[in-house]
Amino acid sequence: MEQQNRDMEQAGTVTAVPTVKKNESRKREVSGKDVQAIRTFLESVGIYEADALRVSIAIADSKATAEGISADDRLALNRYLNSGKDNERMTADNAQEHRLNRAFQLLERVAEFCDKRQLVTINRSLLSIAVNAADISRAVSSLDKRPVPGQSFSGSTNGNGANK
Repeated sequence: MEQQNRDMEQAGTVTAVPTVKKNESRKREVSGKDVQAIRTFLESVGIYEADALRVSIAIADSKATAEGISADDRLALNRYLNSGKDNERMTADNAQEHRLNRAFQLLERVAEFCDKRQLVTINRSLLSIAVNAADISRAVSSLDKRPVPGQSFSGSTNGNGANK
């Protein structure tokens, strides 16, 4: 009986060891070098760029397409495509050109993370979104609702909190 208990304990120990090693191999240690590289990358991205890169990489990995993209991911791309370094207001005439330029900037940036085949996939999706008439119309109409710097709008309040 005592021998049988020892055999069972040893068998339990043997099966437990690979499980522990298996779990340890799943852990990824982040070195100081990795942390610094991540920080440098995050500090280098522009407004909305990190989300746009994330969505672009998902497209590259065939996890999304221009047609089947989630509403949140499409919004993330549109925010990036509509934003610009100058605060010039977009019009229907210049919106598509601006969005195409931003798409090409994003392609240059995502090229660091993708192979040529993936870049073709991303390019096709980004360009179809950049020239999408409905997305351009939404971008222009939402910009029309924002006040021009230095211009008050009807919803502003005077000193006592009442509307003007």
